[in-house]
Amino acid sequence: MNQSSEEKVLIIQLKEGKQASYKVLYSKYAPRLFAFSMKYLQSREDAEEIVQEVFLRIWEKKYNIDENQSFSSYVFQAAKHRIFNGFRKKVNEQAYMDFLVFADRAPKNFTEIDVDYNEIKLKAEHAISAMPAKRQEIFRLSREEGLKNREIAEKLKISIKTVENQMSQALKFLKEELCDYQVLILLLLLTQI
Repeated sequence: MNQSSEEKVLIIQLKEGKQASYKVLYSKYAPRLFAFSMKYLQSREDAEEIVQEVFLRIWEKKYNIDENQSFSSYVFQAAKHRIFNGFRKKVNEQAYMDFLVFADRAPKNFTEIDVDYNEIKLKAEHAISAMPAKRQEIFRLSREEGLKNREIAEKLKISIKTVENQMSQALKFLKEELCDYQVLILLLLLTQI
């Protein structure tokens, strides 16, 4: 039995819900997937998380896997998708973080920009104040005090995952609350460069 037919049998067994086949596939691909993810992420923790997410998804969607297609391609494509989505999410989060930092520190040169700046800052502060207390505290520790997720987790005695989830929810909420101002925020940022 060559490698591809062995793998095909494993995938068929996986689709039947056999955990032993899942474990064999995991032990074969997890180290390679980890190394692949490390090249992009340069973080052991993030690479491990990608491996866990991909294999969790494989188990959840096992019935949709085509045993006639390359499992290797499937696994690495799933990892690549998650890595790039993570990058995209971080870019969006960074844009909001940059705006909030800008809103506190940027010099204001024009009267119209002053009015818009103050309106956006007031709206942002109102949105932040409307967040649940714990989310607001985590957000302020991150954005106003500049603490890293790990530092916030240690300070509040909660998990890093909780901090990440709360920050993600906070940024999503701000994005929704400030959606009417997105073009204006971009213009303000561009005029201040």
